[in-house]
Order: sequence, then structure tokens, then C-alpha cells
Amino acid sequence: MAHKILIVDDNIYYSHLLADQLTRLGYAVRVMSENEELLKLLSADDYDLLIMELLLNGQDGLSLLRWIRCSPYSYLPILVVSHRSSGVEQLRVAEFDAHFLSKPVDLNQLIKTVIMILKEESRAGISL
Repeated sequence: MAHKILIVDDNIYYSHLLADQLTRLGYAVRVMSENEELLKLLSADDYDLLIMELLLNGQDGLSLLRWIRCSPYSYLPILVVSHRSSGVEQLRVAEFDAHFLSKPVDLNQLIKTVIMILKEESRAGISL
């Protein structure tokens, strides 16, 4: 069974490019451009990884991270891929137990990071 990945990014071109690459590698990928439907999607399916941007249509992605970590989906591995790449932002993301890559990101590095995160979660005994 393919790992399920949810991408939340308001850059549709980037999201679909990433989704196409991950799909070619055998992952089941869903793309969202806004976070309003996130709760509905998370409750409708069991995702193995969330890839998200910190700025979503002007909204602060850190609030979304906080919400996820206080929700029934707090176990969900998260990879933040963002232009907001200051050391402070990276530390704030790490406080929510999420991984971080700066945009523009090398696609090969992003894919390696996705594979690493999913392997870590499998080794930790989390049911994926």
C-alpha cells in the first residue's frame, strides 16, 4: 500500500510539480492550496506525511502547525518547505516537531527528506 502524502501550498505550480514526482515514486498524493479543508481531509483519510508552506494565502502556517499538534492528528509527520527560512523560523518549526527545508529546494533533496521521514516513522513503530 502506497504512503499517503498531503501537500498544502498556495503555489499550485510547485505543488503539482512535487505531486507528480512523488506519484512517479509510488506515493499517493493529494494537493490543497488552502488550509480551510484540512480538517475534513485529515479526518477522511489516514495520511502518512504532510508537506506544507509557512505562508498560505497570507495566513501564518505556524498557527496551522500549532493546531495540528494540539489535534487528534498530532502524530502526523510534517515537512515544512518555505521561503521563510530564517534561523528563527526554522527553530519555531522545530518546536512543533516538524522538519524544514528552504525554498527554492532541490527536488532530489526534498525526495530524500520525504523518504527519510517515512522510514523514521516506520522504525518508530508508528502505523503508516
